[in-house]
Amino acid sequence: MTDTRYRLGGLVCLAIAAGAFWLGIWSPLQDAQIGVETVLWVPRISVLVALCAVFGVFFLATGGRYPYRDVERQTLTPVGWALFAVVAVAAFAGFFATDVMLRSLGYS
Repeated sequence: MTDTRYRLGGLVCLAIAAGAFWLGIWSPLQDAQIGVETVLWVPRISVLVALCAVFGVFFLATGGRYPYRDVERQTLTPVGWALFAVVAVAAFAGFFATDVMLRSLGYS
């Protein structure tokens, strides 16, 4: 039963990532391509999208098989550290890519 809950949590995380991506990244890029005078983009949305996407895929693929945290010591396991490294790289890449695209379209 707990494995199913982890997988459902992964789906919820992916849904949050998709919604945040749509509202925070895709819509501003579409506005920029149309030529709107001002584009509202919050760079921190890249972190939310990366966090939800990475953990969503992890939970959906593995369920509760690999613990990412040690509950007793309240620390991350090596799996948790690896996940957060992937989140950091994905967040930086998302931020950089969106920033470059907006700058190439003439927005600062």
